[in-house]
Amino acid sequence: MRSIFSYWHFGFITSVFLIGLCLIYLYGINFKLKKQSLYFFAGILLIILCVASPLHFLAENYLFSAHMVSHVLLLLIAAPLLVAGIPKENRFKKYFLSLSSNKIKIFVLCWFTGVSVMWFWHIPSIFNHATSMHGMGLMYLQWLSLVVAGIIFCWPVINPYREYRIPPLSAVLYLSTACMFCTILGLMITFAPLGIYSHYINIADTYGYLHLIRDQWKISAGADQQAAGLIMWVPCCFIYLTASMAILINWFDKKEVYEVPGATVINN
Repeated sequence: MRSIFSYWHFGFITSVFLIGLCLIYLYGINFKLKKQSLYFFAGILLIILCVASPLHFLAENYLFSAHMVSHVLLLLIAAPLLVAGIPKENRFKKYFLSLSSNKIKIFVLCWFTGVSVMWFWHIPSIFNHATSMHGMGLMYLQWLSLVVAGIIFCWPVINPYREYRIPPLSAVLYLSTACMFCTILGLMITFAPLGIYSHYINIADTYGYLHLIRDQWKISAGADQQAAGLIMWVPCCFIYLTASMAILINWFDKKEVYEVPGATVINN
């Protein structure tokens, strides 16, 4: 039997998406790599880990917890890395600035998109269909939507144009409220009745690894569901809170200059 860690698979849709994303990025920076490009390609590597590696194999066929790890990586780490990889000067600058011009509406839309997409894909009926063998088209839509939603969600916080970012305290509120909703979702999954996410209860075991997972790895269906909920709950909030702390530290450390009548006040 093949090692479970040998399951790397690059499907046609996956390959086209990743190559297309890289080409668009390179076109946007005039095919001249910048310092930020390291972040972008780190994000691409994380996407590959989530959609083509043994992690994806386990998530698709056996483990709810592996599925949740993929979701967290796509939405909260890979997507922000893609955004962090965008330099200020690029061929799409005027479009980025135009889309960001109405700050309040854009910020609300970005927050709602990021939170609602994560919640939508964990509605049990939708989740079970998307992860079933008959819902393979939805699987592609699922991870693609998570990447796009992650980009949209983090844009107000880390886009390359500081004048279009949320003010620091607003950014902390933006991230903290998202953390709260992730906590609620994680709690609901952790304490939901076993079997509500039926795909990971009625496992077909086409590849013959169920014995390894249940008996050798000692991962029962109940423990797997609870682990998935905890992954949504604890690591997600840790990411949000870490980002919030980084914003606050940067805000406190940064010198801000305010012009007032007849004087210049420097606030450290």
